[in-house]
Amino acid sequence: MFACHQSREGEEFACAGWLAKVGRRHPAVRLAVMSGRLVPAALAPDADWPELHDNYAEVLDKLRAT
Repeated sequence: MFACHQSREGEEFACAGWLAKVGRRHPAVRLAVMSGRLVPAALAPDADWPELHDNYAEVLDKLRAT
């Protein structure tokens, strides 16, 4: 899974945006849902989320700009 940019080294957690954008297509994510390690709701953005980026380059550009 893809680690969140806000997680700390050694304490990584999955990026919510990545899960919502591509999680359903990733075999490890599907296995995590099937085994109960990840709830299916984690694969959809919440109503109050900002628009999600289409690729990681866009994420990096936004982080650099802020």
